[in-house]
Amino acid sequence: MPAIPHVVRRGAFYYWRRRLPSALAESRNSATLILGLRTSNPGRARYLAGQISALADRCFFPAAMTSRLSQQQIQKVFRIVFTQHLDKLEAVAARERTENDFDPEKSRRSERVMGHVYRLLETRGRAAAVDERSAAQMAAQGMGPDEIAEIAFMLDLMQRQNVAAEKQERLATLVEEVGGEPNPMNLALAQETVYRAFAEANFQSERRHDGVRVEIEKTIADILKDHAKAPRDSVDHAETRLVVAPLASSPIVVPREAAATAEGARNEHAPPPADPAPTPSPAKAARTKPLTLDEHPFVVLAEGVIQKNADAKAWDTKSQRQAPQISRLFARLLLEQGVVEFEDIHQKHLGDLDDLFGAVAKSYGRSPRDNHRTLDQLRAIGAAKPPSERGLVAGTVNRHFSFLGQVLAHIRSRGHKLDRDIDMTLMRRKSTERGRTKRGLLTEADAGAIFRLAFFIGCAGWKDDEILIPGPHVFHRALYFATLMLHYTGARREEICGLSVRDVAYVDTVIDGKLQRLHYIKIRTSEIRRIKNLYSERSVVLHPELIRLGFLDYVAAVRALGYEMVFPDLKSPTSSSPLGDRLYDELIDGLHQAIPDAKERKKVIHSMRKSFGNSLKQKGIHSEIRSDIMGHSGATPTEEIYCDAIALANMLPSIMKIPIVTAHLQPHPIRLLPWVQDKLRPPFSRKRRGTDGAGPGRRRARKTKGE
Repeated sequence: MPAIPHVVRRGAFYYWRRRLPSALAESRNSATLILGLRTSNPGRARYLAGQISALADRCFFPAAMTSRLSQQQIQKVFRIVFTQHLDKLEAVAARERTENDFDPEKSRRSERVMGHVYRLLETRGRAAAVDERSAAQMAAQGMGPDEIAEIAFMLDLMQRQNVAAEKQERLATLVEEVGGEPNPMNLALAQETVYRAFAEANFQSERRHDGVRVEIEKTIADILKDHAKAPRDSVDHAETRLVVAPLASSPIVVPREAAATAEGARNEHAPPPADPAPTPSPAKAARTKPLTLDEHPFVVLAEGVIQKNADAKAWDTKSQRQAPQISRLFARLLLEQGVVEFEDIHQKHLGDLDDLFGAVAKSYGRSPRDNHRTLDQLRAIGAAKPPSERGLVAGTVNRHFSFLGQVLAHIRSRGHKLDRDIDMTLMRRKSTERGRTKRGLLTEADAGAIFRLAFFIGCAGWKDDEILIPGPHVFHRALYFATLMLHYTGARREEICGLSVRDVAYVDTVIDGKLQRLHYIKIRTSEIRRIKNLYSERSVVLHPELIRLGFLDYVAAVRALGYEMVFPDLKSPTSSSPLGDRLYDELIDGLHQAIPDAKERKKVIHSMRKSFGNSLKQKGIHSEIRSDIMGHSGATPTEEIYCDAIALANMLPSIMKIPIVTAHLQPHPIRLLPWVQDKLRPPFSRKRRGTDGAGPGRRRARKTKGE
């Protein structure tokens, strides 16, 4: 029997589920309407679902249409994508023409093939295929069997490699750039528009290979008009020049002096022409002193982009810290080369910045002192490092260029002239390492060794130099519960460390015919910390092992003391560092003790999250459910756009498949850190300048808290 639209089966019963239009949803967590059909009969479920869907269409459509992109906005998206892709194709064609074996027909064919690929994706969606109908249409347009086969091959290849669709973040940026709301409907419209723009840009082969440019006549007319208005140049430093005599069939070369005499005889009463004085731009004319870094126009405009993303809560703390740093670094490079005007920024300067990224130390940006060092000092520090510690990694470089691309787009949107040949995609680096191998996975034995460290089973005390020494004490703190939660929830480090007591909640639901209470955490942006992106906002059910070991009792104890944070022992009032950095400080030595070769095997704290996802995958958990639990964007439009987070009751069986590596731990009465219990200043907190010391228990200066 075919699938029933908008219907899912949970256990023996059917449920109708549909996403609400954003205009009707109170929040992202309530964006799906779920109705129990109270039947296990598929025929009855199909009938009821049809009635409910018809009613929903009448209710939802007006609300959905109020936030839909207008035709004018869709045209703006098309213009943006079409011009960008057209410029890119022309740059690629120009580069190909420099090759000795350049074949224009081969290039033309390749562009035609890709044009039809994108047209199929536009009209058929990501499940597009070259069927008999589409093959017949292409044959009628003059496509040969070989070209049609090549189109089918490229389409299948793009789908298998998951590169057919534009990234959701890029689509959301496009929608917001034209003033739209990045809801599922608008993202789908933007995706179709992107496909259409890509297709049309590829079909402009005559422009690239035959010189057919429709705008050239207007361009030449404008040039001739400006040329006619330009004053005559009366200064000529050449010994002779060409003078074209009227009505002559060919130019006559005469000495400069004779030409001047003849000209003077015709205009003996006219005043001699004067040299036109160059007119500086208003920006250049206004400058009477050298620019400081803070006054550089690029830094000023970059601040606008940074503030915009901060207001929209689109960036996490790390991005907000790195963005000003990279904008000022680029501005320093521009000042070093005497570039001030936006129109003087070219692809070369981005290449110079890329060279600088390769010359600085790999640790660049981790020290506040880097913000005040000159470029020569940064290069010297990098040169003193061994090759393995020199040059930023591909991911960091790509992130920096992505931000610079946003700044350049912001500059252009404000009406400033920019070199249209600038192509940020040329600056992206390919990672030499697969994502899954950048950080090693923890084996079950590795995880078991971590949870046998002294601060889980009993340590000498709560201070940093006592937590790894066996003893009688178990303290309930971030080091204890946050580490457990990293293993049993798969959440990111900052998502756990920044939890609020209000983020720990419960819901009563029916499971297997019995009313049960499910406890869960809500991962969302709060006053304590931001989350990575919009897909990170989610709810994750708590593993029973966390409850057995006393996590709920711990939260109640912290709440009773008036704390807002679940882990107040991570926060210093004198520091704005990410909360996870303190957890890293406390846990990293234990990690190396539990796994002696952790560095060689690339085992880090983030390995817990990687291992969580791998465990779910190995247990056969569907990618949609894994994405819901871990806060990833969906792999397909169906997963990402049309499905909300799965019900907590259905999430629990998946969470239960995570290996239990803490069965040996015994629950203890809640015992908070003494200074947390007494609400005292954190002992690791730095004292304000002008005071001495940093308090007992402060760790030695440590290198950057890497993930």
